[in-house]
Amino acid sequence: MKILFVTPRFPFPPLKGDQAVAYCRLKTLSQRHEITLLSLYETEAELAGVAELAPFCKNIHTVRLPKWRSIWQVASRVLFSKLPLQVLYYQSSTLINELNRVMNNGSFDVVHGFMLRLAPYLFRVERPVVLELIDSMQLNISRRLERERFPMSLIIAEEFSRIRAFESELGQHFKEMIVVSSRDRDVIASGHVSVIPLGVDATVFSPRYDTRPRFPTILFSGNMSYGPNVEAVSWFANECLHLIRRFVPDLEFVIAGGNPTETVRALGCRAGVRVTGYVDSMSETMNRAHVAVAPMVSGSGMQFKILEAMACAIPVVTTEIGKGDIKATKDDGLFVSNDPTSFALSVIELLRNAELRSRAGHAGRAFVLRAHSWAGAAEQVEAIYRKIAAPFSVSEK
Repeated sequence: MKILFVTPRFPFPPLKGDQAVAYCRLKTLSQRHEITLLSLYETEAELAGVAELAPFCKNIHTVRLPKWRSIWQVASRVLFSKLPLQVLYYQSSTLINELNRVMNNGSFDVVHGFMLRLAPYLFRVERPVVLELIDSMQLNISRRLERERFPMSLIIAEEFSRIRAFESELGQHFKEMIVVSSRDRDVIASGHVSVIPLGVDATVFSPRYDTRPRFPTILFSGNMSYGPNVEAVSWFANECLHLIRRFVPDLEFVIAGGNPTETVRALGCRAGVRVTGYVDSMSETMNRAHVAVAPMVSGSGMQFKILEAMACAIPVVTTEIGKGDIKATKDDGLFVSNDPTSFALSVIELLRNAELRSRAGHAGRAFVLRAHSWAGAAEQVEAIYRKIAAPFSVSEK
């Protein structure tokens, strides 16, 4: 098939969840289909990734949307529009024109758009469209709203109201949408939503036992400007870490990921806490830890950090929110605790019991290999393509 991908952020490097999903879809689906990419980008530096994506794309088209213009669009239109703020942020007349031009010049079988923020661009596309929401922003924002303080709570409440109305109407525009978990599907409450779990590249995220340090190390990984990640590490550092230190005093807590906020950087000033910022290889960083934590108290979707750590044979301790729709259990190397004491005790047990840690790590990798491959996810996406493209002429690559 000939497929047009439309993304709000350039998919390489895949540092954020939506970038990672788009990148892995490109990489796997391009093996059997002809893909053209149309993407927004913010700075010229991002286009260094064009060469990395070229092997997977027949054509790559980009449209710049500077940050200042996005902020101006939100500020100037917020009082006159009911659209969510994040949708207003990504509005671009240049992208509309480029989308029309690319569509007119290419006979695409399917258009595959990513994220709620691009939905308005695709409302009037006259080809079969798949909208990959990844997660429900309604669920994501509602959980943040429970924890936000004044005055930010007012902005989050306004955005939640807008997203709830906008997301509930998407089923009127799109025959097929994709999310990563059943919880997100249930919130959207449309008959057009398919659940396709995240995958992991198990060749990249694989165990390196020779790199594990002698001293006990705990890891949290992710985009450290993302609100739910900031809340998660803050909760763990404030509520759990002192309890763990009573039994494992020489441990190091590593917070790895790009763009750490001021709150996260401040955690790095505490004894035994290291904030790395951007790392060249998250797989190598993970393999220098004994236990990974995902103490999510907000957010939605499915956590890459959990699946990637499990693929590296590192046991993971998470919360119910963090576990989400991942079907793993304690026997699969995924330990779930919600209150600080039980969370800390789970981490302590894993740090002090090498046999349990090894057994849980091996079980976790086996689970990921069995249930979370990108190849298996690609087959599910292709089934959706075939279903919506059937009434139209389909040109197989």
